[in-house]
Amino acid sequence: MEKQLEEYLHQHIPLSQSMGIRVEHASTHKVILFAPLANNINHKKTVFGGSLHAVATLACWSLLYLNLEEKSDEKFQIVITKSEVSYDAPVDTDFRVECLTPENITWERFMKMLTSKGKARIKLSAYIYHKDRLSVNYQAEFAALRSCLGQDSN
Repeated sequence: MEKQLEEYLHQHIPLSQSMGIRVEHASTHKVILFAPLANNINHKKTVFGGSLHAVATLACWSLLYLNLEEKSDEKFQIVITKSEVSYDAPVDTDFRVECLTPENITWERFMKMLTSKGKARIKLSAYIYHKDRLSVNYQAEFAALRSCLGQDSN
């Protein structure tokens, strides 16, 4: 599943390839993305804040994408509607972003709304640890919208 997701991201979101993103783990329960410092470095020799935000967004987007692909025969567009990020410590090496599924009741409500209304929102979180410390805490709301026939699904 990792290779397929990585190829999908690189093909449909070209920035992911430029950033050197690799998919280390991909399941409906957890997504871990890896990104190298060299592709995302800033003038202070740390990871650019925009890169940290972008990879966290992609991790959450990927988790939602995998779940929708597995749990529904319909196609959906996935968009981010808002996000909040806390940069608690600099990251000065290659890094990983982890996104875990929220509790079952959250998914169940989301899927029920999506099935009945053709659109729904869900809050997802991603985390970046560096030197055994939480460096980036990312929270975002994503919307899934039933796709019209003939449009790309994501």
